[in-house]
Amino acid sequence: MQIEGIDRLVIGVRDMDRALAFFRDVLGVQFTELQGPAPDLAGCRLAMSLDQRLELLSPVGEPQRVTNPPDPLELRRRLEQSEAVLYAVVFKVPDLDWAIADAAAHGVPTVGERVAFAREEQFGLTDFAEVALDEKATFGLKLALSQFVRDPKD
Repeated sequence: MQIEGIDRLVIGVRDMDRALAFFRDVLGVQFTELQGPAPDLAGCRLAMSLDQRLELLSPVGEPQRVTNPPDPLELRRRLEQSEAVLYAVVFKVPDLDWAIADAAAHGVPTVGERVAFAREEQFGLTDFAEVALDEKATFGLKLALSQFVRDPKD
């Protein structure tokens, strides 16, 4: 497998409003909060800064269904110990199906469901799909693979 690079770092936060203010005021990072089925399904508030390759994730309710990534129940447990945690690293790949097969051939299975929500309207992304790798095979790190095409106008 050959990654194209880091798609984004996912930071879990207890207080989304406080985190958004910190990143905006102190670091100059602007986020767009996700709307639609993804945050509702996960029971989380999700905000992304594609330009800075960051995602903020805050569990706010019970998930309708636990998908991976993210597992809001696990994130909630981790946030009991800290106000924020580096939750996951997502790598961009050119062909998700091939990357999944190659990882499996190297003894690294995926976990949870393949996530594929429309991101075109908010972020100019098409063909978005993402899957998590099994932490037991990744040194305990929460890693995910992501595939998408970004509208060149952005």
